[in-house]
Amino acid sequence: MKKDKLERMLEAMMSTGADFAEVYVEDKKTTIFNYIDSNLDSYSTNFSNGVGLRIAKGTDVYYASTNDFTNKNINKIIDTLCSNISNKKTYKYVSLNRVKRYNNLSKTHYTNEDVKALFNLLDKKIRSKDKRINQVSISLQNNKQGVTIARENGLFTFEQRERTRLFIIVSFKDKDKTFNINYSYGLTTGLDLLDKINYDEVIDTLVKEGIDKLYAVLCIGGEMPVIIENGFGGVIFHEACGHAMEATSVADGISVLSHDLNKKIASEVVNIVDDGTLKNEWGSTRLDDEGRETKRNVLIKDGVLKGFLIDEVNSRKMGMVPTGSSRRESYLYAPTSRMNNTYLEAGNSKFQDMIKDIKLGLYAKKMGGGCVSPETGDFNFACDLAYMIRDGKVCECVKSASLIGNCKDILQSVEMVGDNLELGQGMCGSVSGYVPVNVGMPRIKVSHILVGGEKCE
Repeated sequence: MKKDKLERMLEAMMSTGADFAEVYVEDKKTTIFNYIDSNLDSYSTNFSNGVGLRIAKGTDVYYASTNDFTNKNINKIIDTLCSNISNKKTYKYVSLNRVKRYNNLSKTHYTNEDVKALFNLLDKKIRSKDKRINQVSISLQNNKQGVTIARENGLFTFEQRERTRLFIIVSFKDKDKTFNINYSYGLTTGLDLLDKINYDEVIDTLVKEGIDKLYAVLCIGGEMPVIIENGFGGVIFHEACGHAMEATSVADGISVLSHDLNKKIASEVVNIVDDGTLKNEWGSTRLDDEGRETKRNVLIKDGVLKGFLIDEVNSRKMGMVPTGSSRRESYLYAPTSRMNNTYLEAGNSKFQDMIKDIKLGLYAKKMGGGCVSPETGDFNFACDLAYMIRDGKVCECVKSASLIGNCKDILQSVEMVGDNLELGQGMCGSVSGYVPVNVGMPRIKVSHILVGGEKCE
């Protein structure tokens, strides 16, 4: 969309006394490879584009979106939006002159045959490891997104974004027992992601964990010390604490942390950061979806709550500065405060030091999904792969394990923080849709937490 058309749209949106106007233009290309049982099951490429229009006066905000770019349709939408502000006509000249352009598209080229050949090789390698492997599924998704953002204050930005993510699911079967184990990896890059993976290491880990899971026994329930492994283990802080630090809930006072700024809410070893600037990481962008450059935002420092993640609208409610944390899934959604790459910073504790004094505890090696209430901080998370700890040693693999608790309690109960920080990729859902995020942490020891299980001891 041309600059002069954007300027006229913004002028029209400001014509009834609004104090904020924004145009968000998006085009997207999504390519997906699905490979199942030694065959390329499907290949698809989808295109979409559209525009989102947002106006505000104070904290009253109105949003509309369309994929019809005709002047008649755009003008109709603007008239509808403006009718919510005032019937009084005013005029404000808009000149878009602050231009920021970023192009993060990969220059690496892979053909469909290259991808198919790699997947064939991986399939053969995985199946050769164990006769109990029943099925191998591999998928690859590549997204290219172009975003233009223009505002009434002259802000004019453009960013080309590219993300790629690989999924591997291995199914194991022995008699009547069947279990899946999975691996995923994603970056803000192109298909060159495929060159950055140590496949032999990934396959060996998948096979070992899959066999362990196949013969897992029922988990012992009760309150006990828990070791949570690095990487995607950080989902527990993302869900239970991160959402409570987003202005989406903080500004309206519904977050359990709304009134805790500059208060000690965690143990001294807890330091949590959200950083949208990390190079090539899954949750990174150069610009947020309001056109601001992303930042490294310190959320918790030495156990003290130091900040929130704040977008434009909620900054008005809170009287605080936006933090470059506004995100949306697509033009169909108005943006709001969201996480990018949220992680617990590394400490210096070693694994053996963490487990040596544990008589009975749980080693949560892989976390699964869960649910959390931002209003109370209460959470319940499934463990995708877990082992009992007995007398300072990792023992039997267990199934049906879950972690039940409260965000404030677990923050206070972090006793030791490891030195093996790792990030894990996921998709986070909220009022502005699903966005790619990294969760992360090093291995941690929680002094006590309620473990849900189906067995007593």
